[in-house]
Amino acid sequence: MKKTLFLTIVGLICSIGTWAQKTQTQVQYQSTQALILDVSPKSYVKPLTVELKVKSGRIRDIVKIPKNIAFVGMNGNTENWRSYAVYEVSKRKDCDVIVAPTFNIKYDEVAGDQEVQVEVVGYPADFTNWQTATKTDLEWVNSDKTLTTADRDKIGAAVKAPTK
Repeated sequence: MKKTLFLTIVGLICSIGTWAQKTQTQVQYQSTQALILDVSPKSYVKPLTVELKVKSGRIRDIVKIPKNIAFVGMNGNTENWRSYAVYEVSKRKDCDVIVAPTFNIKYDEVAGDQEVQVEVVGYPADFTNWQTATKTDLEWVNSDKTLTTADRDKIGAAVKAPTK
């Protein structure tokens, strides 16, 4: 009798447990035959031109990036290091941009360096005199885009080869 009662209770508990674990799945599906339009609107903004006002003379500043950030967070990419260094220097010098930046990157794993040092040399400048671009500005910008190395004589500061 005890054995039968025990088996009945165990069977009851198991059946209650399996009933409690049943989940009901509800699926909803909707379809339409309507034409779906792109959600990004087409808008055009008139281009702006801006002047740069150099704030002071040439500056030289060093940005130190911890090794784990430089090689893990920034994937060891020197372009990321340079961008970060320019951002940090412009923040320190309170300027909008560093004009003509050059870089010197130092890291020596053999020597046990724990940081990447990026030296930034350039000219701090601020944007000034924002204006809507004129037709002449746009012609100049478009002509500048089409120049190739074959048009070397039309590019900025061309250097004339010495004559023999």
